[in-house]
Amino acid sequence: MDVRHDVRLTRAATYADWAGAAQLLEEYRRWLHGAMGLDLTTAQRGAGDEFSDLPSFYRPPDGFLIVAWAGARPVGMVGVHRYAGSIGELKRMYASPTARGMGVGRALVTEAVSAAADLGFTEIWLQTEPDTMAAAHRLYREAGFADIPAYHDLGVAGVATLGLQLVRSGGVAEDRRAPC
Repeated sequence: MDVRHDVRLTRAATYADWAGAAQLLEEYRRWLHGAMGLDLTTAQRGAGDEFSDLPSFYRPPDGFLIVAWAGARPVGMVGVHRYAGSIGELKRMYASPTARGMGVGRALVTEAVSAAADLGFTEIWLQTEPDTMAAAHRLYREAGFADIPAYHDLGVAGVATLGLQLVRSGGVAEDRRAPC
């Protein structure tokens, strides 16, 4: 994976992981508001509950929160959460501006797909806004995500809804993408 050697990913489990994720989530919320005028707590039902109790929302068997660290500093995050049944949703992917260009986004997408497979999901869905989030949208497409019907109306024009099929092999969901 093309991520700088001084960046590591963790699936949130410790107080430091959750605190780092909360810090990044607040940075992400401010960025979204500035870039799109979008307040997540009003645009997405249940976002307030998610933000107020990250460990409950992103804990197995229903999810993972993955944090990228540069030394002791959190520099990126992504969540995987059960949307319905065996469908997972990739949520809140964000790389801090100081970490962009370091391979953090690609590493987060790869780890999110792996986490979804580990949770036994057969599909993973996401929503993104390709104009404002062009780099993320490109990473999702490169990872094999394809257009699917919208499953939630964010009230924002131009939102793309993408999905990735995961297949089961030996009772474990696996990434269906071709090897790189």
